Amino acid sequence: MCTNFVLIKKKSIVQLAGNLGVNADELHYQPHAKPGAVISIITATSKGNTIKEAIWWLFLKQTETGLKPHPDYFSVNTRYDKLASRPEFRTSRCIIPATAFMESQDGKRPHLLEPIDDSAIAFGGLFKEWTDKLTGEVVISASIITLPGHPALANIHRKSTPLWLSENQFEQWLDCDATPTSALNDFLIPKLHTDLKATPIDKMSTRHQIGEPIRLAQMPNH
Repeated sequence: MCTNFVLIKKKSIVQLAGNLGVNADELHYQPHAKPGAVISIITATSKGNTIKEAIWWLFLKQTETGLKPHPDYFSVNTRYDKLASRPEFRTSRCIIPATAFMESQDGKRPHLLEPIDDSAIAFGGLFKEWTDKLTGEVVISASIITLPGHPALANIHRKSTPLWLSENQFEQWLDCDATPTSALNDFLIPKLHTDLKATPIDKMSTRHQIGEPIRLAQMPNH
């Protein structure tokens, strides 16, 4: 389960934005995105790809002060085996850019995971549009899709792996009109697109290094 990630401006993010046809200066950068945060998502429109701000929590609830993350549904992630029941998988797919993410095993031994080659990460996600009944404002929410565990992360987080898209998958993923979900089966296989540097940290919120980084191979030996 990916519940914390990092997005900082660097050369690889500018390149990722360029590959997606959006302006990197318009991304919402933050050193620590956590559940309920406002994040940047990239979606396809009739005029090309665009950056939108979204609440990182797919299901929202109308309250007296506006739309808020629904307390009954912890929906920062959408599991791969729930996608068939999510209309957003057919109609509202997005890309969530990141430069690093954090994982832990049963809430213990958290690690900061960063591409060893300093490349950017393009998470595959879903989004929803809501209308705030108080203001009439359209509010967007989003989740990151999680897949089965990857063997490289077995000692970091064995249960799941965030969906990490490769550049040649971007167009199909975003083009919901032209790409049926039946064409996306290969996208839902857990993959790392480069080796990762895994740094032990004290906790997600502070990210103080407490041990030596290790290298996780994208294709570990069995």
